[in-house]
Amino acid sequence: MSIPSFQGVPANGWRTFLTLWGSQSVSRFGSALSWFALTIYMAQTLYPAPEQKAQFALATGALAIAATLLAVLVAPIAGSVADRTDRKRLMALCDTLGGLLTLGMAALMVSMTAPFWVLLLFVIATQSLDIVHESAMDASLAMIVPDEHLTRANGLLNTTRQISGVVGPAAAALLIGLPAVLSKGGAGGWLAGLHDGVPFALGVDGLSYLVAAAFLTRLNIPSPPPADSAGGAVATVKADTRLGWTYLLHRPPLLQLLLIGAAVNFAASAIPVYETLLTRYTLQEDWTARGLGFAAALAIMTTVTSAGMVLGGVVISAWGGLKHNRVLGILVPSLVIGLGIIGMGLSRSLPLTAVMFGLTVFCMPFSMAHSGGIWQAQVPREMQGRVFAVRRVVSRFTVPLGMALVSALATRFPPGPVIVGMGTLVVVVAALQLMNPSVRRVDDREYLDGLAAAKGG
Repeated sequence: MSIPSFQGVPANGWRTFLTLWGSQSVSRFGSALSWFALTIYMAQTLYPAPEQKAQFALATGALAIAATLLAVLVAPIAGSVADRTDRKRLMALCDTLGGLLTLGMAALMVSMTAPFWVLLLFVIATQSLDIVHESAMDASLAMIVPDEHLTRANGLLNTTRQISGVVGPAAAALLIGLPAVLSKGGAGGWLAGLHDGVPFALGVDGLSYLVAAAFLTRLNIPSPPPADSAGGAVATVKADTRLGWTYLLHRPPLLQLLLIGAAVNFAASAIPVYETLLTRYTLQEDWTARGLGFAAALAIMTTVTSAGMVLGGVVISAWGGLKHNRVLGILVPSLVIGLGIIGMGLSRSLPLTAVMFGLTVFCMPFSMAHSGGIWQAQVPREMQGRVFAVRRVVSRFTVPLGMALVSALATRFPPGPVIVGMGTLVVVVAALQLMNPSVRRVDDREYLDGLAAAKGG
C-alpha cells in the first residue's frame, strides 16, 4: 500500500500545530491536576483513618490499574474511530465531554461525599475520552506538520507531558490548599467557604478542557477521507485491528521498530520502582555515610530524574531531531538507555546512581520524538488511527508487565542484578537492530512499499 497523494499540509500548518500544542498543553496540565486531586480526595475524605490504610492502597491501585488497562483495551476502538470520523471534531468532542464530566464531578463533590465507585467511573470515562483524543491527535500531526518537523512536534508534545507530570502535583496541592488559606485570612468569598479544595482543582481542569475545545473549533485541521465501514461496530473494530496488524506484518522494519519501543518500555517503565528499591536497599550504606535520611536520598533521585526528563524534552524540541537517518535517533538513545539502566544496577554511589537515572530519562524524549516522526511520516494518513492503535497496544501492554516483573523479582533477589538484567535486555535488542540493515532503512518509503508489494500488501 503506497502513501496517498493527499500528503500536502496547509501553508500555515506549523502555526496551526503550535496553537494546537499550546491549547492542549493547558488541558494536559489540567489533567495532571485532577489525577493528583483524586488521590488527595481519597486520602483525606474517603479513607482518612489510619485503619483504612489497606482500603486506600487498594483504591489507588484500582485507579492506576483501570487507567493502564484502558490504554490497552480502548486503543483499538479509538484508532478505528479516528480513521472513520473528522479528527478535529472528534478531538473537540472529547475535550468538551471531558470538561463537562470534570465540572460535574467537581459540583458533585461540593454537594456530597463522592463514593469510590463514582470516582472509578469518572476515571474510566475521562481516561477513555483522553485515549480517543490522543489517537485522533497523533493521526492529525502528519496532516498539518511537514515531515521534516514531525520530530520537533512530537518532542514538544512529549515535553508537555513530562512537565505536566512534574509541575501538576505541586500546582494541585496549592489549589487544594487555597480555600483553607483564604478562609483563615477572612477573604475569598465562595472559594473560602469550600470544605475541601479538591473540587476547585477539578473545576480548573474542567475549564482547561473547554478552553482546548474552543481553540480547536478555530483551527484548520484536515482529515483524510474516512475509511469505509462494513458490518456492525464490533466487526468493524475487529477488521480494523486485523488491518493494522497486517499492515505491520507486511512491513517488518516497522514491526521491528515497534519491538524496540516495547523493550524500552518494558525495562524503563519501572524507573519509579528502581528509584525506591535502589535507594532503600542498595544505596542505604552510601546515603547513611553522607548523613542523609531515606526521604532526602529518594528526593535527590526523583528530582534528578525529573530534571533529566524535562531537559531532554526541551533539547529535542529546540533541536528538531535528525532530518536524515532518523532511525538512529531511536536506536542510539535506546542503547544509551539500556546502558544507563545497567549503570543504575551496578552503582553503589548515590550521586552516580542519580546521574545514571538522569542520563537514562534524558535520552527517552529523543527516542520517542524520532519514533513518532517516523511512524507519522511512513504510515498512510488515512490509516494512522488503526495502525497507531496496534502500536499503542503493544508498547503500553509491556508497561505493567515490566513493573510487575521487577516488583516480583525484587522480593526474592537484590534489586541491583534485577535492574542490570532489564538494562541488558534493552542493550541487546538495540544493538541487534542497530546492525540490522532492514531496520536502518525504515525511514525509506519506497523500500517499505516494496516489501509490502512483495508480500502482496
